[in-house]
Amino acid sequence: MISISTLTVKTVSNVVFEESPKSKLRDLSARVSRTATLDGGCVITHSGVTDADRTFDIRAELTEDQADDLQTIYESETLVYLSCKQGLFYGSIDTLKISNGELQLSFLVKEKMNE
Repeated sequence: MISISTLTVKTVSNVVFEESPKSKLRDLSARVSRTATLDGGCVITHSGVTDADRTFDIRAELTEDQADDLQTIYESETLVYLSCKQGLFYGSIDTLKISNGELQLSFLVKEKMNE
């Protein structure tokens, strides 16, 4: 279950829906870089893992009302809350595609809210 909410209460301030198994909510990459060295080797720098590098790829089937409400939030809000099994996150909806009730949404995490 996913909930997307605005930061302040508005006429349309929350949409709740069930994500499909095609959603990618657990993908996480580390801040790693590799630099070639003159001796033919390399130096790998690992700067850790942070939720701020996460991008949620969400797929779902929406009702027409849910699609309309989510479209309103997308068009009017810069930052929103997203709640899912992995926690509560603060960030932005990057892309929103809704076709025949099929949702494709990309959410860029700014930070994970403290529990």
